[in-house]
Amino acid sequence: MAVTPTAKAPLEGPTRPLGSPEIPQLFLPSTSKKGTYTPKLYGAAKVRFQDRKRKIDQVKAVAFVVPLTTGTRSVDWEGAQPTDVTQAQLLKDPPGEGTFQPLPNSAMDLQKFTRWAKNFDRWLARTQRLEVTVSTAGQDAPEVLTLTPKRGGVSVEFVAIAWDLA
Repeated sequence: MAVTPTAKAPLEGPTRPLGSPEIPQLFLPSTSKKGTYTPKLYGAAKVRFQDRKRKIDQVKAVAFVVPLTTGTRSVDWEGAQPTDVTQAQLLKDPPGEGTFQPLPNSAMDLQKFTRWAKNFDRWLARTQRLEVTVSTAGQDAPEVLTLTPKRGGVSVEFVAIAWDLA
């Protein structure tokens, strides 16, 4: 008797995958009431830009999300998308009904998760810019100045798994 393969079971499940208790898992706000939850890595930070000579000192709050797929082993923050969702707006409970995509094994490993947070810090320090227009006495046109964060100018406030209902 030949055995024929059956159709593959869907990868999503009815309950949120549990990970390490040290890794926060929250929900992005959603207007959807039903759908599929996909895991994303959420990072929020404050970036400080300074130019003492010109008396510029500005702090910018930033937040980004990057998708996590079942094969994710390392996170490439270069693919991150900015989000207006602040840490305070993340939800403890699901905003609607849905099934859950699987959480990558690496997202359940505290050492890897900690490495992702450190990489977020480094990525922000390397990529964040602030353009400031300054007027100098004796010059006809104002000067556009591009500032980058100085050493220690990035303060990562929060990194978590954020479930997105779509």
